[in-house]
Amino acid sequence: MAASRSEERDQNQPVVLVTGCSEGGIGHAMARAFAAAGCAVVATARSRGSMRGLDGDPRFLLLELDVRSDESARAAVADALREHGRIDVLVNNAGVHLVAPLAEVPMESFHQVFDTNVYGAMRLIQSVIPHMMERRKGTIVNVGSITALAPGPWAGVYSASKAALHALSDSLSTSLQG
Repeated sequence: MAASRSEERDQNQPVVLVTGCSEGGIGHAMARAFAAAGCAVVATARSRGSMRGLDGDPRFLLLELDVRSDESARAAVADALREHGRIDVLVNNAGVHLVAPLAEVPMESFHQVFDTNVYGAMRLIQSVIPHMMERRKGTIVNVGSITALAPGPWAGVYSASKAALHALSDSLSTSLQG
């Protein structure tokens, strides 16, 4: 009988879930770096096909995840836990940018950016926190941006979403430390 991935894995090997791992992006590079450092990596993106270069490598569990969906976030965390038994690190990297004059941005575009960059991170946090609290262990990394502190004239929506993510991160850090 073949051993499962979790049985083959070293129990001391950290399990890292990274969102936004499409080829060519920061998440893809982080997934590769975590794997090179000996971590078991759960790499996620809206489409498995967008994670070219990670497929076929046993160090990666590739999952489809749309951070804009509560159901998708819960399912990805459940799949990672079923496969690896735990999640040690969550890296909320998925994000979208919007370049436009702030006064002309349609409200629907505002909603889409915030739904991905802010609410998407919170969906994953709320999905993984019960597991981490039960273990009394875990790390959450939210990928921010310097534009939260120094917004440009055409990056207002993106900058505002990253500022909100910074504020949520600070609040979570204070409230979750035990």
